[in-house]
Amino acid sequence: MCTDRNEIGLRREDENDFYTKDPLTIFRPDDRTYPQKKWFISGEVVKLRIIDKPWNDLEHIAPKFSDIVKLVKIQAIKVLDKKELSENDFEHSLSYVQSPEDVTKYIKNIYDRDPEIITKIEVKDISNEKLVDNTREIKERFTSWRIQFAELPENNVKNIDELLQAKNFSIAFINHDYAGITPKMWNHIANKYHLDIKTAFVVADPQDFEKILDMLQKSDKYIWGGLGVWFKDTWRKTVKEKEYGFINPVADEMQSINFIAHFWDEIHWANSDASGYTDSLANTFKEIGENITDKHIIILWAGGTARGIALELANRWAGSITILNRTKEKAQHIADNLNQVKQGIAIAGDEHMIFDLQDNHIDAIINLSTKWADGDFARYSGLISTEWGIEKNISDTKAILKKLKANNPNLIISDINLTKTQTTPLLDIAKEGWLPTLDGKLMVIYQWVQAIWTVFGDKIIQAGWTKEEVQEELLKVIKH
Repeated sequence: MCTDRNEIGLRREDENDFYTKDPLTIFRPDDRTYPQKKWFISGEVVKLRIIDKPWNDLEHIAPKFSDIVKLVKIQAIKVLDKKELSENDFEHSLSYVQSPEDVTKYIKNIYDRDPEIITKIEVKDISNEKLVDNTREIKERFTSWRIQFAELPENNVKNIDELLQAKNFSIAFINHDYAGITPKMWNHIANKYHLDIKTAFVVADPQDFEKILDMLQKSDKYIWGGLGVWFKDTWRKTVKEKEYGFINPVADEMQSINFIAHFWDEIHWANSDASGYTDSLANTFKEIGENITDKHIIILWAGGTARGIALELANRWAGSITILNRTKEKAQHIADNLNQVKQGIAIAGDEHMIFDLQDNHIDAIINLSTKWADGDFARYSGLISTEWGIEKNISDTKAILKKLKANNPNLIISDINLTKTQTTPLLDIAKEGWLPTLDGKLMVIYQWVQAIWTVFGDKIIQAGWTKEEVQEELLKVIKH
């Protein structure tokens, strides 16, 4: 597992300032604003943590954290030349960082270098002071707004009194009853770590969505919400047109939301698909005795999910990323953005460029296009264009994978499409050639691990558990 991007680490010597300073100013080397590597953005909520064992960026060694953690909001972030620092910049800084000279010493001590550009990050503790106990209103609205508890999901809370009696509650919105596994996962984790949190899938009228959000935004108990069919697809109208709450920029770039978090008195809209998928890919590399560091990865497709995953891969030290798409222009857009984060990391091409790459050493090929999930395209491999017919599509796929395997027998072939047959032609061909494969099922689990970690990961950390343990626990739940 890699260090979460949305965590800010302090050292043991900073522990007193961690507890007593609010707001707190933290300095980091280089440009740390979105979409730069290890980025942050004003308005987002992150975990402020105390580190037990420092990291080593040059050797790609992640830090070891203590169980000291709290949620903070980034009030302001600014990139500065060190020469621009003034006395005002240190009003809320760490006790021993009170001058430009102190900043130089601080960064050189931690990062072993002296950059000219630094990022000043001001964070403030999360507070619930503006929230109210409106459980009576919520209970009344469940009846008047035709909100019903879903019957089909396993381990779903199906009673308004049970939901509201918990210290905190969560509501995932769907527009028809179906057997989703979200309540099973979230309620299991809450029970496992002795957290008094209840989660329910509810069927609601989409026309009431904004009114429901207005009500929940005031609640001192409501902490998150999942978005199912319709709610997930039309969130942009509610959020973008009305500037409703904080939108995570990766979710905005992906043009998709799969959960919302209730921080302070704000609704935060997020998408955990990219980090969830990359976690599943990282674990697949781990299974073959390797990791993502310096790997050469091909992404097939240039839609919203590809934009998020490509950025996540760049932030996890991938060596190079090649984006292939039917229209090269869309792939080039992603590559250009990645090359601003890390110069030379990405190239773009059309879908025929795969023939030019078949003699290269490739570590993973990821098909992110969903057009292969059903219909006539479900019979085709996502690696090759469909324009020459199915026979050539399949034969060319076999030939290219054979050549790529000769250069790397541990080449990972991944296809996120969850089909009725539980596989795809691309995955079947890879398995026939004894190549390691990764489908989209783990992505579904890992994306909820990331959502859980975002919403109440601080409570799990304080209970002495790690993100990896949450992941392992959910994998056991799903397998059973």
